[in-house]
Amino acid sequence: MKTFKALNIPCLRGAIGNWIYYSTVISFSELDRIDTEHRIKEDKNLDKWLQRGLSKRVGGIEKYLLKENERFFNSIIVGVYGDIPDWYALELSAIEEKFNIKISQNVSESLGILALSGKEILFTIDGQHRIEAIKNARDENPERFKDDELSVIFVGHADDEKGFVRTRKLFATINREAKIPNKNDLAIIDETYAYNIVARMLFARYDNFKERIVLTENYNLDRNDHSHFTNLLTLVEVNKKIFKAVKYKDSKYSSPTFEKREELYKISSDFFDFIIKNITEYKEYFSGKKKLKDYRNSEHKKPLNLLFLPIGINLIAEIYTHFKINEELDTFKKLVNKLDFDLYNGDFKYIYFHPIQNKVVTSNKTLGKNLALYLLGEEIKISNVELKKGLAKAYNINELSPEFKTLKLPNPV
Repeated sequence: MKTFKALNIPCLRGAIGNWIYYSTVISFSELDRIDTEHRIKEDKNLDKWLQRGLSKRVGGIEKYLLKENERFFNSIIVGVYGDIPDWYALELSAIEEKFNIKISQNVSESLGILALSGKEILFTIDGQHRIEAIKNARDENPERFKDDELSVIFVGHADDEKGFVRTRKLFATINREAKIPNKNDLAIIDETYAYNIVARMLFARYDNFKERIVLTENYNLDRNDHSHFTNLLTLVEVNKKIFKAVKYKDSKYSSPTFEKREELYKISSDFFDFIIKNITEYKEYFSGKKKLKDYRNSEHKKPLNLLFLPIGINLIAEIYTHFKINEELDTFKKLVNKLDFDLYNGDFKYIYFHPIQNKVVTSNKTLGKNLALYLLGEEIKISNVELKKGLAKAYNINELSPEFKTLKLPNPV
């Protein structure tokens, strides 16, 4: 571990909630002490994703620094662990006497010197892009930035799992309140919503998903991807659905306990265990008998199966949740393989996929769920007439045409 010279800096100490923080300024020349590496992720691959995004945004900030004389930044937030800095409160009695003023104990205890030994581990919680850009611009033109100082807020970080969770939550809260990260970044850092937390747990711990989950900026999955079963955001959406079966509701004000996280992880992993064991296509893929190219391709007329698209996995989660709530998983297990998930000729042709245009359709999710439940013999919330109208629209059949009159609902399995 790299060490630096000791550094004493002016500091204001404060408290918000259960966080003690130290607000100070550091010259640009000392910013090498602060590592932009994320040390708070459950899995190194999740960390790599955020690091990849770092390089994309640094360039614009660097140009701003090199061109703008009236440059200014708000405070960055830095986590501290390892060697703990010393805090020395300033003696203000001389000021009281000289100016004949009364300084409260609270003020006296808030002003002081923060002494860094140089052995601390400092890492960014908020501001990694600014720090990297400053370092780059400073190295390019040291003279321009010789007098510049950056406002820094230090917070303590415990180097254990509870400490990681606490710091991740701070990271997510700050980023959510400032500029909302994309959904994938939020899934990686969020410590409030269980569906994000458990998705990461599946990514890092669930054996069947080892090297099979990809990180993407949105819900779409490349149909030419024959290496990954699905993406992290699909796991998030699946969790949102199956947690309804146990009536779990997140609070935006507090994180789920460690016990609750494990409980919800089991619910989610049980779901994936169930479908991998009981749905033929999943059983064949996860056992190694078949490969992704046997189920997912972008070329016209190549095999394409709904179960291997994000919308299909979410459909299965919806159906599973329905049967679990009604305590009928045995029925689901008996019937699910009677559904035809082939998107060129199966039950969901035109609902989730247009075979002529070779295009995945994402606008018929509710229709697809109703059709699936209808085919499985379940009661749905709409009438058969409404279901027929929905199918006609997906099939591009006009309700006033003779073709609509002859259109019949498919037979339940």
